[in-house]
Amino acid sequence: MVASIGIDFGTTNTVLALAQADGSVASARFTLDGTTAGGCRTVLTFTPGDAAAAPVEVEIGPWAIRRYLAAPAECRFVQSPKSYLGSRLFQETRIYGRAYKLEDIVAAFLGELTARAEGLDGPVPACVAGRPVTFWGSDPDDGLAMARLRAAYGEAGLGRPGFAYEPVAASYYFATRLTQDATVLVADLGGGTTDYSVIRYGIGDGPPRVTPIAHRGVGIGGDRFDFRIVQNAVAPLVGKGTGYRSFGKRFDIPAAYFNRIANWHEFSFLRTPEVLRDLRQLARQAEAPERLERLLALVDGNLGFHLNHRVTAAKAALSAADSVVLSLADLDVDIACEIARNDFDDWIADDLAELERHLDLVLDDTARAAGQVDVVFMTGGSSLVPAVRRLFERRFGADRIQAGDEFQSVAKGLALIGLADDRRAWTYDAV
Repeated sequence: MVASIGIDFGTTNTVLALAQADGSVASARFTLDGTTAGGCRTVLTFTPGDAAAAPVEVEIGPWAIRRYLAAPAECRFVQSPKSYLGSRLFQETRIYGRAYKLEDIVAAFLGELTARAEGLDGPVPACVAGRPVTFWGSDPDDGLAMARLRAAYGEAGLGRPGFAYEPVAASYYFATRLTQDATVLVADLGGGTTDYSVIRYGIGDGPPRVTPIAHRGVGIGGDRFDFRIVQNAVAPLVGKGTGYRSFGKRFDIPAAYFNRIANWHEFSFLRTPEVLRDLRQLARQAEAPERLERLLALVDGNLGFHLNHRVTAAKAALSAADSVVLSLADLDVDIACEIARNDFDDWIADDLAELERHLDLVLDDTARAAGQVDVVFMTGGSSLVPAVRRLFERRFGADRIQAGDEFQSVAKGLALIGLADDRRAWTYDAV
């Protein structure tokens, strides 16, 4: 019997872990058409349903992607709702005549997540949920974000879970490997944010004794690296750096178009009739009309998801290869480019510098130098980027760095925290 669940609600992917009373833990599986995965893409589709029983039908993850790819014009596709949790600008959106607040969208996702998770039968047991140290976005409101998360979990039938900082949850999972007292730095490099926690563990009989020392977060993660690939490799092929002429004067193609195609949750904003009309006008006036035609093909064809998928796959491939080809030719879009890992490293250099600056800040908060950290535990998908790994090896030495379960350690740690008799040492606001 499942005794506790942990939910790592992510910007790009969400993982739900199931812990048994004996302390064993595993990620729930999600299966569609014979393909199974230990996580669920954080996307939703809304489609008109039966007006009486279910006026709007919701699907998530691979089911949403299948629905969207089959008939994109017949559904509303939503991705990365976590990106807006701290934004005061997002109040509500209307989907097929119904008003949805952000917490309603998150609740719809969480409800389907628990319903689809294999191995989770019957009432949901104790739940511990993750939260970033710092929410993503411009001037995010932490209180608003947490109020929305609490409301969403409640609306999804999950009660009021304890919330734990995501790197703290990863550290709890990691602590099961420790055999002696240690000061541990956890670096959780996710899709939207990178979070650091420094924690002192006392190892003895029973659960480890824990002393949280410091936490820091910064809004840089895998999605920012994807943004750099689009801006530097794809955007020049669709008009970035070129101009157009109007009333005898030359103007640059507005950068907003290229920012929109690189920020996946903003791509849909390009598909309004007004924006499409403006893009067609720009293509007629452009210095390089063939490039604007490629941009139009992306937007008019609603290929944001496909571009997202290809860019993310290219980034992952660069972890093992010196170069990779990113192409949309099979989608009848004349976009193809070779990306070298050295170039990618250059594109993310400023982001790495900001990650290192916040690393210094968390070490300053602890009054510890890098040499006083016994172990560094790296988790999250972006920890697999070679340039990121080199940063930590340079600072701490390869012998002090450990990793594993990069995509699932947070959720597993959350579920294990739910088994603790007293969660207060670990959770942000346990009840």
